[in-house]
Amino acid sequence: MTEGPPKQIKRLKKEIEIAASPAAVWKALTDGEELARWFPLSARVAPGAEGSIFLSWGPGCEGEARITGWEPQKLLRLVEQAGGVAGPEGVTIEWKLEQRGGSTIVRLVQSCFSAGGDWADEYFGSTEYGWGFMLLNLRHYLERHAGTPRRVAWPRLKVSVPREEAYRRLAAPGGLFREGAGGLTAGADYMLETSTGASFEGRVEFVRPPRGFCIRVRELNDALFWLTIEGTGGEHEVQLWLSSYGVPQAKVEGFEEEWAGVLSRIFAAEAKS
Repeated sequence: MTEGPPKQIKRLKKEIEIAASPAAVWKALTDGEELARWFPLSARVAPGAEGSIFLSWGPGCEGEARITGWEPQKLLRLVEQAGGVAGPEGVTIEWKLEQRGGSTIVRLVQSCFSAGGDWADEYFGSTEYGWGFMLLNLRHYLERHAGTPRRVAWPRLKVSVPREEAYRRLAAPGGLFREGAGGLTAGADYMLETSTGASFEGRVEFVRPPRGFCIRVRELNDALFWLTIEGTGGEHEVQLWLSSYGVPQAKVEGFEEEWAGVLSRIFAAEAKS
């Protein structure tokens, strides 16, 4: 029997400091309602070392992880499956919390075995970028909106262009913003007019061409507005994600409809059903 290519273990490491107690961070990681305020659209948790955490972003985008390590306010270890990347070994996600003064240092390590290839490379690239946003959202929630339910808008569109071309169109003048997004600088303030005719201003959290960027929007009660472009080769899905707190549901729904229209206009010839 011919063996496939040897598998190698890959690890992704992230760290963030949050001005909140270990108890508050632990609850945000292990309580279903709290998880939905920064990570998935919905969640449920069976707590304890033999329990599980189920996360959902809607049908076709959900899964359950087994809890294999449970030390309240110190360590949470999960094992989940991830299709062709993980194989039978699964993906291990480990959270470690350390109090430092009035803050908590959150360390995330995700590891799994992979035989490599384009799909696996994209999985790790997308996961690394995605965790960057999700950890930022965790800090943003705990430091600025703790205890407030989140409302999400998530317009997205499948397109048949490479990631670099998709990002170029989105960031160009007349794309997402009338003046373009080329002047966004991480850590700096910005002021832009959107293609929907609204005025946005706030802080730029990060810029990662050609994957996307994240900005705060003061006009939407300090919401986070995130662009991500997922996929491989010439098949991608452009996604806009709004994490909002204290914004009326009707306004969030209107936001999703407006920005779905923007994506359709930018990629009118390349959109895929």
